[in-house]
Amino acid sequence: MINKKAFCPYIRTAMHSIISWPYSLRERIIFDYEIIYVRDGKCKITFGEKSFVVKKNDVVFIRPGERHSFETCDGCDFVQPHIHFDLVYNDKSEITPISFKPPEDMDESELNLISQDLLCEIDIPHVFVPADPERFRRLFFDVIEIYSSKPHNFELLYKAAMLGLLDCIMSQFETGNTATNDTVSNSVAAVKGFIDANFSSPLSLDLLSLQFHLNKYTMMRNFKAIYGKNIMLYYREKRARRACELLKNTDLSVGSVSQQLGFSDIYVFSRFFKSEIGMSPSDYRRK
Repeated sequence: MINKKAFCPYIRTAMHSIISWPYSLRERIIFDYEIIYVRDGKCKITFGEKSFVVKKNDVVFIRPGERHSFETCDGCDFVQPHIHFDLVYNDKSEITPISFKPPEDMDESELNLISQDLLCEIDIPHVFVPADPERFRRLFFDVIEIYSSKPHNFELLYKAAMLGLLDCIMSQFETGNTATNDTVSNSVAAVKGFIDANFSSPLSLDLLSLQFHLNKYTMMRNFKAIYGKNIMLYYREKRARRACELLKNTDLSVGSVSQQLGFSDIYVFSRFFKSEIGMSPSDYRRK
């Protein structure tokens, strides 16, 4: 059972950081926790045998003693503001450095610096998209700003912001959380929000699965359970509804409507529209 009353975060470092391409960081472990918010670029991050290509708006969560390595990719600089922290302040907190070594290169005194993983009971993924991205970003960058500028009582201020950030993460992944009704509803809500914001672009189940690091079939099942319809049907309905609005309320040509909704050509759009609405775009406009 996690003793949340004991949480008293100690921030080892909190900073904006850019890794210039090309760059690789050999496999290492860290003594504390690290949270990275990907602000731009891409990077391949490997945990043991599993690799992730992280991109803008992804969050990376690294636990104490967890093997991992970094490699920039696609010729891009990797913009990665990050926070290193202990969950509980202790007599080692202020003397513990940031580690860049694998455990086999450490002596006994260094191995003794590895913090206990107090969040081991919560299945926080290595890479995830926050269920509440605005709140996450606000708290994350508040921590960095407070730590960097060090206003009066900054230790108290950054602890408050850090506890809020931890709540944001734990609420998303902690089972049995009545306030957020578990990870499923948050993850599916994030998928729905992404579709609502990007339905004018071509989307697929594989793209959504990759974007949110979710199993495709689990994502489909959970979406239907919560919203009552197939995820791609929801996407198609959003596109068809927008097409109807444009045909009814604007003077745009059918070809221009097709382009606005991201179709490859007018013929693909016309087939889509007829399958969804039951008539061609031109007939719909006339009627």
